[in-house]
Amino acid sequence: MALKLLLSFVLLSALPWDEGQWLPQQFLSLDWEALKARGLELSKDQFWHPTKGGVLSAAVQINGCTASFCSPDGLVVTNHHCGFGAIEQVSTVERNLLRDGFAATTLKDEIPAPGMVVFVLKRIDDVTARVRKEMESASSDLERFQKVEAVTRALVQETEKAEPGTTCHVASFLSGRAYHLYVRTRITDVRLVYAPPRAVGEFGGEEDNWMWPRHTGDFSFFRAYVGPDGTPRGHAEDNVPYRPGHHLAVAKKGVQPGDLVMVMGYPGRTERYLSAIAVKAREEKLYPARRAVLTAIIGVLEQAAKASPEAELRFSSRIKSLANVQKNAEGMVKGLKKNRVHRVKSTEESALLAWIEADPARKSRFGTVLTDLSELDSEEARHIANDELVSLLLRNCPLLSSLVNLSLSHEELSRAAGERDAGFRPAMVESARKAVADPSLTTDGTALEEALLACIVDQLWKLPSEEASPSLRKLPGDGTASQRIVGMYAASAARSEAGRAAWAKATTEQWKDMKDPLVDLARDLAREVRTMRLRQRGQLGRRLVVGNQWIQAQEEWRGKSFYPDANSTLRVAVASVKGYEPRDGVFHSPVTTLEGLLEKERGVEPFANPSALLTAAAGDRSQSRFADAKVGDVPVCFLSDGDTTGGNSGSPIINGRGELVGLNFDRVFENVVGDFGWNADRSRNIGVDIRYVLWNLENVVKAPRLLVELGF
Repeated sequence: MALKLLLSFVLLSALPWDEGQWLPQQFLSLDWEALKARGLELSKDQFWHPTKGGVLSAAVQINGCTASFCSPDGLVVTNHHCGFGAIEQVSTVERNLLRDGFAATTLKDEIPAPGMVVFVLKRIDDVTARVRKEMESASSDLERFQKVEAVTRALVQETEKAEPGTTCHVASFLSGRAYHLYVRTRITDVRLVYAPPRAVGEFGGEEDNWMWPRHTGDFSFFRAYVGPDGTPRGHAEDNVPYRPGHHLAVAKKGVQPGDLVMVMGYPGRTERYLSAIAVKAREEKLYPARRAVLTAIIGVLEQAAKASPEAELRFSSRIKSLANVQKNAEGMVKGLKKNRVHRVKSTEESALLAWIEADPARKSRFGTVLTDLSELDSEEARHIANDELVSLLLRNCPLLSSLVNLSLSHEELSRAAGERDAGFRPAMVESARKAVADPSLTTDGTALEEALLACIVDQLWKLPSEEASPSLRKLPGDGTASQRIVGMYAASAARSEAGRAAWAKATTEQWKDMKDPLVDLARDLAREVRTMRLRQRGQLGRRLVVGNQWIQAQEEWRGKSFYPDANSTLRVAVASVKGYEPRDGVFHSPVTTLEGLLEKERGVEPFANPSALLTAAAGDRSQSRFADAKVGDVPVCFLSDGDTTGGNSGSPIINGRGELVGLNFDRVFENVVGDFGWNADRSRNIGVDIRYVLWNLENVVKAPRLLVELGF
């Protein structure tokens, strides 16, 4: 039922548009003959089969990014920035693999990569009927959300119990119109095989981030390992390379402008179907607050990183990640304004409302949908900036966050069983106690956390008083936010490991009566966080009704149905290698080469190439086996008009034969706002050309074994 419904989103138009992040079954329902005319040589079954898999099955998820199997022996290729944290963790000041690069000479030389996990899709089950049956019995918005949470949790537990070695999750599409259960193999023994020097992997740094032309070698290789019987297990010396059901062959021939390509992966989140009110809240409140606070936080971390070479290594991954989000927020602010997204949405909504009012039957079905949605979005808008800042606090202030979580646990324990949060579990209490007692919270003191908290509070104080956290607006003491925070931490026993160990053992009554400035703040914040989460869940429950009607009304009005927003599920984007005009009188060609990379060379970061690269590039590059004969040089990166977003980092870009031609790693700055809508003129994704990857393996940090494994 739901699968047929999702397929109908395609069949109404049945065109191989470059717009769209298509689910596997939807993609098969596109006009296959038209795709063949553009260069597709695969049959439907070769590309994807619900039970047998196909080329698409080679795409896997890895640590919030996408990767792909590129050999029968579990070799995985993804972006350098996706593996950056793991490479950082296995580096030391004496053996700095992040800076110098790494190539494993043999299988035994491959290094366990801390925290890297590969998820391999086994199958997708349609569970819509079961979820919606539970949903329909709800008597309130919050109960509707809770019932959906309960049934999806049960589905996951049932499947994981019945199929050991799997991990599952349920994804919702189009405001709860359909639900799919994703059953995946989870591989935790992942080892580093190859990393380029940092100067290659992030050439151009933040200056070039989200920009074109680009010359970044954003790639790295890992290998998935399992037990001798093929069963996933933790790292062990006798583990063997995983044998995937499908892997991608590396193309012998590169792409040219105009060629068909496809981007496969796990795009994280788009917001294509928001109301005008919701768009305005993001443009005027959410993204400006995010940009401002992250700019301040990054400044604090960059200063901390200057303390020592060890500190530089320790903070590099965190700074890189936050800087990417900060520049994204900057692009959103500029892009939403420049493209007048709010005005476009408002005009569309006026036309939709007129269409509804013109017909009694439509008015009966959809007469209140825009009003209902506006009420929901207006309520969200009042809290959106504060919610963002509180969330950033919980992620960036571990000491205070641990106290808030312990306060939340005591808050639930103090309530009668029937009044507790539906998501509360007794095990959360013990977990919260351990977190508070963790010695590492204050190993390096609390100065860094104090500075980060001050960044957040400074921004929060700029919000209208009725929109800001009461507890953070009224910090005890006098002076600036920083002065008050320093005073609170100085007066708190939280800085003492012994003091926190005693707190971890406190009963709920003892915690309630505890006298300490940080505990006082944590208790107040916990009550606010609990209220925030209940409010958000109720809103989500309401959207399961209102959002569904909203999508249905728009589909009927526009005369076409929609593809679902991205939600970290497996998707396919159709594209062509294509340049674009960022502004009047300027055209960007879709390919960069080593010549352009050398023109950017400055000898200082972020435009300082390794000496091995400069030496290799100084020769006759046209004679390289990885050169493009048409340009007489080695291609570095290329553009295509693929519909991508965060989560597509590392996505394999394949040609019409299903061969790997590149790795997606970014979008152009003009397309940052693409999360709100694809545009034929500006939507361009950036990929590193596989020929540049291979050229590096041959000439920079040399990896002859890896080249042979890849077929060269």
